[in-house]
Amino acid sequence: MKKIILFTLVIAGILTACTDKNVYTLTGTFATDERDGKFVYLQQIDSNFRKGDIIDSIKVENGKFVFNGIAEKTPVVQLVVIDNSVMPAVFVAEKGKIEMNLDSELKATVKGTTTNEQYQQFKMAEDSIFEKMMSNYKQIEDIKKAGDMTSEQSQEFDKSSKQLEEELYKLTYDFIKPHITSPAGQFFFFDNFYYLNDIQKKELISSAPSDFQNLEGIQKLEKRIEAREATAVGKQFTDVKGFNPDEKEVSLSDYAGKGKVVLVDFWASWCGPCREAMPDVVATYQKYKNKGFEIVGISLDGRKEDWEKAIKDLNITWPQLSNLKGWQEDCAVTYGVDAIPHTVLIDKDGKIIERNLSELNFKLEELLGK
Repeated sequence: MKKIILFTLVIAGILTACTDKNVYTLTGTFATDERDGKFVYLQQIDSNFRKGDIIDSIKVENGKFVFNGIAEKTPVVQLVVIDNSVMPAVFVAEKGKIEMNLDSELKATVKGTTTNEQYQQFKMAEDSIFEKMMSNYKQIEDIKKAGDMTSEQSQEFDKSSKQLEEELYKLTYDFIKPHITSPAGQFFFFDNFYYLNDIQKKELISSAPSDFQNLEGIQKLEKRIEAREATAVGKQFTDVKGFNPDEKEVSLSDYAGKGKVVLVDFWASWCGPCREAMPDVVATYQKYKNKGFEIVGISLDGRKEDWEKAIKDLNITWPQLSNLKGWQEDCAVTYGVDAIPHTVLIDKDGKIIERNLSELNFKLEELLGK
C-alpha cells in the first residue's frame, strides 16, 4: 500500500512540474486558405540579434498553424517565416496563449500575452505616425510641383515634420525602455534604433546588461554616435579625404572654410532616394553656384564605373570624392552617417550650421539672398 501511495505521489509531482513550465502556444491564422498544405517555420534570433536557426516547422491546415514551445525566464523574440520572399512575422515567445493573425499582405497582428499586446500597440501607434509623415511629405511634394511653395509654408511643414519625428522618437523610447534588460527589448532596440535620437540610444544602451553593451554592433553604433557628436551643428567641420573620378586626391578642406557656403552631400549611385532628390539639387546648384555656394559630393559607392555613370546620368557637375568602400567609406564614418542621402551644411567660416536640412533653397536664400 505504501508503494502505491509513493508511486502516486511521484506521478503527481511530475504532472505538477510539467504544468508549471513556462510554455507558450502560438496559433496563427491566415486571412485565406491559399497556404494550406504549405509549411511555415519557427526561427530563433541569435546572440547578435540576427536571424538564427530554424527550430520547428508545421504544415498549414484550414488556414491555421500552431507552434508550442518553452518560454525563457525573460522574454525572447522569435520569428515565423512564411515565404522566403516576405519579412518574417515577429512575436514574443512568453508564457501563455498567443494569437497571430496575418492579413492578405501577410502583415501580422499579435495578441494574447502582456509583451505581445504592448508590442502590437506600439506598432499600431508607429504606423499612425508613419502615415502622418507620408501625408505631410506628399503635401510638400504637391506644392513644390505646383511651384507655389512659400518660405512660410516651408517653415510650417518643417515644424510639423520635426514634431512628428519627436513623437516617433518618444514612442519608440517609451516602448523599449521597460524591456531593455530582456532579450526581447534588446531585439526591439536593434530593430528600431533608427527611430531614436542619439541621446535616447545612449541612455538605453547604458541601461542594458554589460553583455549587450559589449556586442560588436552596439560598439559600432556608439562610435557612430561619437562621430556625430564631434561633427554636430555648431562645431567646425572635420576634414576628410578621398579621390575624385580622375583619381586625384581631394580634401573637403579644399572647399570648406574658404568663404563659401558648402553642402556636403553623402550619396551613392545605388541609393534610390538620392537619385530621386538629385534633380532638385542640380537646380539649386545652378541657381547659387555663382553666389558663394558649393557642393561636395561624397559617394558610398564600391565600384568606380557605377559612380562615374551616375555622375554623368544625373548631370552632377560639382566636386566629388570617394574611397569606394561602400558603407565603410572613411568620410561617412567620420561624420557618423548611417543612412543616405545625408547632408551637412557648412558656413563660410567652416562651421557646421545644419545636418539633413529639409529645405535647402530657403536656407540658401537666407544666407546668400535670392
